[in-house]
Amino acid sequence: MVNTGKPGPGRAGRPRAGEERLSRHAILEAALRIVDAEGIEAMTMRRLASTLGVNPMSIYHHLPNKAAVFAGLAELVFAQLESSPPDDSVPWQEELKAAAGAYRDGLRAHPNLALQVLSDTSAVSDVVVVTVEPFYRALDRAGAKPRQIVEAVNTIIDFIHGFSLGEASVRSDTFDLAPDLLARVSALPPGKAPTLARVTSELGPEGLHYDFDTGFSTGIDLLVAGIETHYRL
Repeated sequence: MVNTGKPGPGRAGRPRAGEERLSRHAILEAALRIVDAEGIEAMTMRRLASTLGVNPMSIYHHLPNKAAVFAGLAELVFAQLESSPPDDSVPWQEELKAAAGAYRDGLRAHPNLALQVLSDTSAVSDVVVVTVEPFYRALDRAGAKPRQIVEAVNTIIDFIHGFSLGEASVRSDTFDLAPDLLARVSALPPGKAPTLARVTSELGPEGLHYDFDTGFSTGIDLLVAGIETHYRL
């Protein structure tokens, strides 16, 4: 009998090597590795199939298209966010700050994906329902009203998203503002933006060196203090 290379009657539909272990979670884990290592553009369905050692069509049984893969990646990353268990002995302000830090850490762990996720927040809508719970819990403990809770959480999340986009684009723990800013200020006509000129001059190059961890902590401190004051909590 001549071997044509085609599956016989008893082999129709039999998975290729590697497809037996294929699952939605395995596919997403492989996709996340590609995105983390090489960026969003490198993540194609063909590349994903090659990484998994399967036929591309096999992936579509679990995830119908590339958009579904990215939505699944967002779900995977946000599901990994660690939230401290409820502890009423911790001031609500600290609980709120911890929730913000955990949310930022989840995005920072996957900077390539963060840029994609935050540009298409509809992909994470279902997951956010769970991830905002610590924020809601802290503000509820503070005595905030329902509308105040929603407004405050939206403001904090918007800050984290904007901050994370900037952090992901720089890809560094620090950012040196000094050379360009000082040069621009020194080139201004005399008397133009005098307060800016005085402040930057007093700070000097070292004072204008930006640290993302410090910047985030300061931003969250200001937001929490502002929420407490504004709503008289």
